[in-house]
Amino acid sequence: VNFKNSLIENIFSMITLRGLEYLLSFLLVPYLLRVLGPTNFGAVAFMQGVVVYFNLFIDYGFNLTAPRALARCSKAEIPLIFSTFMWAKIILLFVISIFFGLALWFFSLLHIIELDWNLFSAVYISVVGNVLFPIWFFQGIQQMRYITIINIVGRTLSILCIFMFVSSENNYVLAAFLQSCTPFIAGIFSLILIANKFPGILQKPDLKNIKTAFSEARQIFVSNLAISLYTNTDIVLLGILTNNTVVGYYSGADKLLNCIKRGISAINDAIYPFISQQFKLNYNNAIRFLRKQMFVYLLGGTIGGVVILVGSPVVIPWLLGDKYIHSILPLQIMTFVPLIVALSNIFGYETMLPLGMEKIYSRILLLASVLNLIIIVPLILFFQENGVSMAMLITEIFVTVTMGILLWQKHILLR
Repeated sequence: VNFKNSLIENIFSMITLRGLEYLLSFLLVPYLLRVLGPTNFGAVAFMQGVVVYFNLFIDYGFNLTAPRALARCSKAEIPLIFSTFMWAKIILLFVISIFFGLALWFFSLLHIIELDWNLFSAVYISVVGNVLFPIWFFQGIQQMRYITIINIVGRTLSILCIFMFVSSENNYVLAAFLQSCTPFIAGIFSLILIANKFPGILQKPDLKNIKTAFSEARQIFVSNLAISLYTNTDIVLLGILTNNTVVGYYSGADKLLNCIKRGISAINDAIYPFISQQFKLNYNNAIRFLRKQMFVYLLGGTIGGVVILVGSPVVIPWLLGDKYIHSILPLQIMTFVPLIVALSNIFGYETMLPLGMEKIYSRILLLASVLNLIIIVPLILFFQENGVSMAMLITEIFVTVTMGILLWQKHILLR
């Protein structure tokens, strides 16, 4: 009963958060797309795509191993686990920032990437915020309501400032800076909250424990890297092979779909610690729960997909303006991607990982990355923003079908 009450509270908190995020995004994303225009919005999206790699290497896989460790530990062990993962992320922040910063400087010298250093600095603040805001901690102790409150406060302050100060295409650096402030502000608030609720929680770094944390998260990191290779690399390659305007067209469609995908991932994040416990306590109950979740996703995803497919030619010009007519087809191509991703999250994130199938999970994602890297360049060269959308759809179908077949063969979930 306690598990179920905690799960319901966590899901409600995350849905509340995403619901308010949708409301704010519904106001903010079209506003920024209109005010900045495809070219400058594309420049911001490209730079945010570059900075994703910083966050990816700094997260390292701790986003899954830390909540799992916290969900299974005793109250007395919480400070040790928090300190281990927090120090690990701080170490990575310094190492990765220096390494990637030098790499970007080198690529800009060779004119492989045209780097706007002011824009990069503005977006980089989100990397520091990512380290300061330990979502993994609240997820692990199953207290998602704190994330809800903190995130809403940070996001509201950021968005109010954007509406007040971003009024022309020339304000694109300021727009990027104010968006990057959200995790930074949320991080400051969350650390104050954690310090008050758990006095003395941050202990001296224990190198042995940190080394163990890196070792246990390595397989997850490989999986996350593989996912990023076919989700984030696409937009970076699009920017390198075309221009910021084309990136803007694709981003117009992608940002709208991301609202749906964020909602799905919020539910998955809330369920993950619960389902990890359930697999340990009662395997059959865990499977029954996942099957019900799969049915809900199939029903909602199919109805929602049809609405997007039919409505996008009307919604995009109304919401984003006539400059984004080129965003309609990418959106239609990716209509059912949220549903496909939702199913693969159940198969991989919620089933394979709690059952200790990390190696198989990461291999499937690595194969998907290879497939994506093979098809992405020719698709971009021939179809530009539509080609990226095709690559995304093909790759996500491959991931979901492969995971489904594997679980079917092992008589898990699908039989």
